[in-house]
Amino acid sequence: MKALVLEEPGCMTLQEVPRPQPGPGEVLIQVKAATTCGTDLKAYRRGHPQIPMPGLFGHEYSGVVVATGDGAPFAVGDAVMGVHSAPCQQCFWCQRGQENLCESIMATKVLGSYSEYLLVPERIARLNLFSKPDSLTFEVASLLEPLACVAQGIQELDRVGVLSPPPAPSSFSSRDGSAAERLVPRKNEEGVSVLVIGPGAIGLMFVAALKLRGVEGVTLAGRNPSRLEVGRSLGATTVPVAELAPEEADKFDIVIECTGMPEVWEQTIGYVRRGGTVMLFGGCPGGTTVTFDTKKLHYDQITLLSPFHFGTRAVRTAREWLLSPQMDLSPLISGRRTLDEGKETFADLQAGRGIKYVFQP
Repeated sequence: MKALVLEEPGCMTLQEVPRPQPGPGEVLIQVKAATTCGTDLKAYRRGHPQIPMPGLFGHEYSGVVVATGDGAPFAVGDAVMGVHSAPCQQCFWCQRGQENLCESIMATKVLGSYSEYLLVPERIARLNLFSKPDSLTFEVASLLEPLACVAQGIQELDRVGVLSPPPAPSSFSSRDGSAAERLVPRKNEEGVSVLVIGPGAIGLMFVAALKLRGVEGVTLAGRNPSRLEVGRSLGATTVPVAELAPEEADKFDIVIECTGMPEVWEQTIGYVRRGGTVMLFGGCPGGTTVTFDTKKLHYDQITLLSPFHFGTRAVRTAREWLLSPQMDLSPLISGRRTLDEGKETFADLQAGRGIKYVFQP
């Protein structure tokens, strides 16, 4: 089969590699859509500890099952959507409701969605692979994984009580999503103001998720005019990041950082009100450090959150969002590419052209 292989930072090649064969509980899918990701762009630029090189590349996907191992939870011909990891549900963190911190969550993972075929390991197929309804395109279905990361962040805001309590979980089946139409927007979060910094895919998904939760006062800040325009289409007020200071100082109830830049991490507490909450979502390069104004942090009682990855509850929440007619993430799709356009695609992403491209192997 054809697959994009990340040889080393800055070097990606299209190769013929063996087609995987599913073992017990495993699922082999023919990839119909594989979206590009900010993490993959980081790996392409400088490498990533969870993406071995040389190795198969890509981890956001949807497709159709073409082969299964004994005991697999799907059948040949099923349209599916999934994420690239799943917790063990047995370790210290899983047992305490922190599945996103599972000690082996990255030990078994899906890599290689920029390929004609993709093998989904047993644990992931069992916990975090789902049927894709006909109402959802393969392209949008492949956004489940990044949206699950956003759902984990929203769960953290719920945990500290800065948003109204979410409704009781839907009773829909994890396989068919039959109750998804019952999802309705929350009541307006009166008086809640949120600043999202960084209009990349994650920042835009935060805008969409907050609007679905009924938060009216969402401001999106960034440098890329075309991405800010997408943010406006999703319901945010937008502002060039250079215009945030000083009139925006101490204004927002919640500030969500989505750039992964240490200097932006340091600026966040300047925008949050006394008693407010800062979410440091964007991952910075390993070994970097930041400094904060300790007087403001302490005497203004600023809450700092920094959610990582996602657990099974966040994945199911994200899937429910995708199935809701109130959430449309199609504006994030900037174009469709073939595997032999891999280099050009990542050159566009490095230059800030587009948000997410879809490989259609």
